[in-house]
Amino acid sequence: MVTTVIKPIEFVQRDPRADALVVTNMWPESSRPVYGIFVERQVEFLRQAGLRIDVLYVRGYISKMIYLRAALLFLWLSISRRRRYRFVHVHGGEMALVARVFRIKPMVATYHGDDVLGYKSDDGPISRGSRLRSLIIRHHAALFDATVTQSKEMHDRLPQHVQRHNRVIHCGVDVERFAPMDRGEARRQLGWDDAERVVLFAATKPYEPRKRIDLAEAAVKQAEGDLGPIRFAIAENLPLDSIPIMMNAADCLLMTSMNEGGPLVVKEAVLCALPVVATDVGDVRKVLDGVSPSAICGHDAHELGTALVDVLKANRRSDGRDQRAELDQSTTVKQLLDLYNDLGIRVSS
Repeated sequence: MVTTVIKPIEFVQRDPRADALVVTNMWPESSRPVYGIFVERQVEFLRQAGLRIDVLYVRGYISKMIYLRAALLFLWLSISRRRRYRFVHVHGGEMALVARVFRIKPMVATYHGDDVLGYKSDDGPISRGSRLRSLIIRHHAALFDATVTQSKEMHDRLPQHVQRHNRVIHCGVDVERFAPMDRGEARRQLGWDDAERVVLFAATKPYEPRKRIDLAEAAVKQAEGDLGPIRFAIAENLPLDSIPIMMNAADCLLMTSMNEGGPLVVKEAVLCALPVVATDVGDVRKVLDGVSPSAICGHDAHELGTALVDVLKANRRSDGRDQRAELDQSTTVKQLLDLYNDLGIRVSS
């Protein structure tokens, strides 16, 4: 039996002629195939646009001490000058704190949600520790030449002097992978009955407190009082190719998070023409604007359940794919290339 050794810090992608470095604490791996998939997609599309990129993955989930080791690595790279890049793009608030030790310009940081907003697990206040963490990250953002947030809500939480060099650029969706397909065929692949009603709950960590799966379960139970049995399908950390099939087989996506930056799962559902019932977090209101059938609700089981009943009774796919063409990953990459260009980084394809 071969044992795979997990390296706390490693270059998961290398290019001998790389002129850009992406640093992230989120990246897909065998145990978590969709964790940070949006970062991997973004890198793939940037490469197609002409950038040569190294990707350094820092597995901060192993231990907070890994971030200290990463800081020492960046310090060494700054002193040794053995590896020079035209610029560095960092993903994640904790990663940004550490990577700024790397003395190189320009540097860009992308923030993804609770790093800026704070971590909220229920309808109570954000904890003191989480408020302090996000406060430090928000003010530290001033040390970057440019920053990126996933939503206007995140942008507005940044200090005004940071807002001046921040851009709201959502993580894009692979529109070829997340596309409508025949519902009957999707259900046959999953073994679901054509006649049953299916509500999908999809997340890398669905039982994380801020995802409020308990609220989702209560909403489904509320809807069952009017409609009868409903399959509550939980998509937990599944292979990427399984998610579009589940989205095409389901009747509705239910998202009950207490806070999010710009939840990718809602964008993916919209491009699969799957109706969405969601709490009003991150950029969800903007994404679902004009999309029908769909609904935005408060953090209330009765309200969410009533919305589910309305969407399920409509019994049709949404018009989200027609309404939200701008969610394509290529749009995101164009916005990033414009940002790089403004920083003096020319990309030749």
